[in-house]
Amino acid sequence: MFKKLGFHKKSLIVFGIFCLSFLLTPLMRVTTGQDKYAETNSTEFANNASADEKQKELSPDDADYRFKPGEERLSLRGTSAYTKFKEKEGIPQYTGFAVDVYELQLGPWQRMGPGIEGAYIDLDGAGALVNAFLLEIPAGGKTISTHHLFEEQIVFLSGEGETHIWQSDPSNKAVIPWKTGTLFSPPLNAWHQHFNKGTEPARLATVTDLPLKIDLFRSADFLFNAEYDFTDRYAGQADYFDPENSQDYAPMSRSHSLSIVNLVRNVWTWRLFHAGQGYKDIDRHFLLSDNTMTGHVEQFPVGTYERAHRHGPSSTIVLLGGTGYSLMWDTKHGYTPWKNGKGDQVKKVDWHKGIMVIPPIQWFHQHFNNGAEPARFIKLGGSPGHELYPMTGNVLEGGQRYTVLFRNEDPYVRTYFLNELAKNNASIAMPPRDELIRMERASGEGPLTIP
Repeated sequence: MFKKLGFHKKSLIVFGIFCLSFLLTPLMRVTTGQDKYAETNSTEFANNASADEKQKELSPDDADYRFKPGEERLSLRGTSAYTKFKEKEGIPQYTGFAVDVYELQLGPWQRMGPGIEGAYIDLDGAGALVNAFLLEIPAGGKTISTHHLFEEQIVFLSGEGETHIWQSDPSNKAVIPWKTGTLFSPPLNAWHQHFNKGTEPARLATVTDLPLKIDLFRSADFLFNAEYDFTDRYAGQADYFDPENSQDYAPMSRSHSLSIVNLVRNVWTWRLFHAGQGYKDIDRHFLLSDNTMTGHVEQFPVGTYERAHRHGPSSTIVLLGGTGYSLMWDTKHGYTPWKNGKGDQVKKVDWHKGIMVIPPIQWFHQHFNNGAEPARFIKLGGSPGHELYPMTGNVLEGGQRYTVLFRNEDPYVRTYFLNELAKNNASIAMPPRDELIRMERASGEGPLTIP
């Protein structure tokens, strides 16, 4: 039924950002296939890049030109800077649709310090915009101090300790205590160092925009050694990481609740608010450390599911608790893959605590809670840009977001959910389909309003 699964000049930094914005428009146009031309162009490039490619026979008019041999051109084709960087790191690498962040085997990570272990994760839906890595610090251990020109969002999966953060002046450090569930982001290019203060290993999961930036600059030395303090983002304020300074905004007719905050003490217990993607689901979006990457925490009640939807790349989901599953299918199979005879092309990812999954770019996906307790997850990463700092172009979004309304939903979705609930001696906690359609229309076919 389913398929399971050293630079010192500010000007150089500014120039690099300009190059990034200039280069990404054609890149994302080909990657996402936004129109017929882009899809054709992508196919042609793939064919031309094949290892057994042959040079075309030249016309008599071109035969006398100073072309170099085709074999020499084939020898020019290289490997991405991000791939090369990972190979040098020497730690395990994981790919696929989903992984378990608690069960993955890690390896010694010499760059991060003695006793530190880690692994890189590049799931299918990341779209080369973001990556994830796991890092584990032994009891009493610490990482090296580091800084870099890529953003990162960190959630602590286990352990307790503290992180020191500072700009160029090491005498002015912020000390952030953390434990299981703490979420924060070291400000861009700020120095930071993690310390395990507990008696057990501490494991953290991090999502970054490293792949995109290192592929552009092709210099790890630049990304890790550029000397510049982004004081417009962080200037060493003593209360910068105080969650009581959070700026909080209620849900709106077309927007979720939002917190501009630099630290969340515990994502497992963080208060959430009405969302409307499904029936009685709750969430809370966050912007950390003046970053361009965003995220949110979301929770589904027992016996409910959210509407299928699709969007761009790199939305990295980590299950915090509860059980359930996600269904995912390629957009080409339509809103109703079972009705269209393509049910065997739908992939299912079963949930349990620690599952990390990224829906592939513009694939429909839908989340279900068939367990005995609310299911909560955190979404990290995503395409850069948001309402506070929008991107000039929207190509990085990888196409428009689209929601399948209940009135367009494949009937088999609910039938299958009822069968899954029955396996757990549970029952559905949603109104009949006709009532959901009525509520949907009353809500303007946006976020669902629950009377």
